[in-house]
Amino acid sequence: MATMIPPEPRLGAPSGELRVYEALRDHAGTSDWVVWHGLPIRHHETQVEGEADFVILIPSEGMLVIEVKSHERVEIGADGLWRLGSQEPTSRSPYDQAIENARSLRSWILRRAYDPRYPIWHAVWFPNRGGELVKQLEARVDVTPDVTLTRPDLQPDRLVTGIVKALRAGERELRARGVRYEAGRPTEDDIAEARDLLTPPVTWRQASADARAARERDLREATERQEEALQYFAHYPRLVVEGPAGTGKTNIAVRAALQAANRDERVLLTCFNRKLEAELRHRLRDRSELTVARVHHLMLALTDLTPLDDADDAWWNGTLPDATLSITRAPGFEPPYTCVVADEAQDLARDSTLDVLDSLLVGGLAGARVVVAGDFEGQDIYRPRAAAAPSPVEERAAAGGTRLETTTLTRRDLLLTRIPDAGRMAVARNVRQRPELAAFVEQLLGDDVYAQYERAELGGECGQALRFDSAWHQQQLLQQVLRDLWEEGWEPRDILVLSPRRASAARGATGTVADALAPDDADGPGIRWGTVHLFKGLEAPVVVLTDVDDSTPNWQDLLYVGATRATERLVVLTSLEGLALER
Repeated sequence: MATMIPPEPRLGAPSGELRVYEALRDHAGTSDWVVWHGLPIRHHETQVEGEADFVILIPSEGMLVIEVKSHERVEIGADGLWRLGSQEPTSRSPYDQAIENARSLRSWILRRAYDPRYPIWHAVWFPNRGGELVKQLEARVDVTPDVTLTRPDLQPDRLVTGIVKALRAGERELRARGVRYEAGRPTEDDIAEARDLLTPPVTWRQASADARAARERDLREATERQEEALQYFAHYPRLVVEGPAGTGKTNIAVRAALQAANRDERVLLTCFNRKLEAELRHRLRDRSELTVARVHHLMLALTDLTPLDDADDAWWNGTLPDATLSITRAPGFEPPYTCVVADEAQDLARDSTLDVLDSLLVGGLAGARVVVAGDFEGQDIYRPRAAAAPSPVEERAAAGGTRLETTTLTRRDLLLTRIPDAGRMAVARNVRQRPELAAFVEQLLGDDVYAQYERAELGGECGQALRFDSAWHQQQLLQQVLRDLWEEGWEPRDILVLSPRRASAARGATGTVADALAPDDADGPGIRWGTVHLFKGLEAPVVVLTDVDDSTPNWQDLLYVGATRATERLVVLTSLEGLALER
């Protein structure tokens, strides 16, 4: 008898499904089959979620996804509408349902970085109708041939042959489309792997829910303490907040912006990169009186200029700011804001940017309410760390382009010069990461970054650094890592793949890894990916940091920024022997 999952029919199953379940369970020829009944498909391609009535995995043949229709009445009118029993007429046929379920199931498996080397096909079973229905249905152009099963196929002498016939017809069709499969698949290992993929243990999910609840509680408590500290500094008209990654600086910036808005200030909350801008806008979507915008976005809006695709640093950091200042410093221009709050302020600390912000504020930077938050040590990734002598400073503009500037001041010094009499607020307690993970990051960096941790320890694996010796080897590791994460129960939205450079392992991925990733740095379905620079200021439960070597300028700073995006798990793929470790 087949291995049935679950071992008993689901409660309330229609009579036709019960007949199919019993026939599959009790037949001697199905002893090495695995059969899922009522398998939920949470990542359905055309619905919020779907359900496959039966999914059958047969050794050396493949996987068949079956839609069962128990109705006695099966009609298709001249209008093309299907009439099944007493249900309302519908244009969506059972074959459409079966095809969509099979396609969704295959796509979901591929997104878990696992490529099945066997056919996944579909069939429709009418267990309460006779075989005369088959010829009528398969005469239709919208019905796949050789995939219709009926009441006679429940008989012991036809059950196995009917199902295998449908699956082999699917394999022929797929091969005709150019798809190739390996003989003898699925093997015992394939079947074990499919069982783990489709019905993984649920213990992790409960642990994950517990972890999320604990993290939310820890963050609430940390937020309350930060707000109390912010109140302590409320008498300072200007405030500089400093601290390493994960210490809640973005939250402080958001709270400062809200407090100012509640005092009827005209508030600009600004930052440097577009993904952080999008995150801040989402967090403040109910506060329309607040302006959330990147500095370069504001400049483009004020000047009505459109950058060329190849706009260089001279344009972004010369032409555009100059054009903006010609407007904002002109007689009659009224500054729109009375308060500015800047997150990731180390990326904004350059004279041209500060000149623009100064011109947008009533009273300027020296006279208005100003709160800036940043990490001037570890996250100043656009210049050599703590450069105090004149040195070239390469920066990436928010919308593209590289700029070159020579300065004799550190970013911190420049800000403090432009924002006089500023209070100084230091934050050093890690509120983002599990303590075990934060300690792993410190071990990677060889540096003590945090004074204390706000979150509670959860136990279990939290960090790995895996060494690769070739680009091909890194691709294999990336596939295995993503597959392992999926098997643990992590969803695509939980995972972020980062690299210090644009020519990354993710960008060069093929096959199942490419299928698992969201399209080209996008935030759509799939695993998010991109450069460390692009996701600076953001976080994700799981971060996979690829391409870590010492050929990239400031690679240690980029390692620090990338590694500190993770809240629960971190995997580093590196060619450096000294970084290969596990916690």
